[in-house]
Amino acid sequence: MGFSIPERAARTYDSGNEPFTGTTMPCIGDAVAGILQRPGATANKFLRIRSLEVTQNEILAAFEEATGEKWSVTSVSTKDIFEKGKAKLAAGDMGAILDLMVVQLFEEGAGRSIVVTKEDSDNELLGLQEEEDLSAVIKGILSPA
Repeated sequence: MGFSIPERAARTYDSGNEPFTGTTMPCIGDAVAGILQRPGATANKFLRIRSLEVTQNEILAAFEEATGEKWSVTSVSTKDIFEKGKAKLAAGDMGAILDLMVVQLFEEGAGRSIVVTKEDSDNELLGLQEEEDLSAVIKGILSPA
């Protein structure tokens, strides 16, 4: 995702403001439990869940707040990564896959990384909270139980 906790460094792509959705591991576990508790309502359905809709800059701000430190930031162009990824792929370098995934996720204005909107998610059906608190998620990453 572009964050190095030990180094207090972030690598953001384009402006760092492209929104994307994510799902935390606890949310995935709760979703599985919700499915098992509601077999009639969930049988043979493609279910979509989400924990957060966030940007890299919002994550960076949450890390800086939680650590009380200013992080170093390197900004990278997804256009440059895309060109490098195409060249790697043409040369048979499978490292290109990571480059192309970064472009898929973070290309400014592409809007490809909102997997599901709040309104269309199945969080309510599964008994999940609507959204997790980013600050709490970041604190959990920094101080795992």
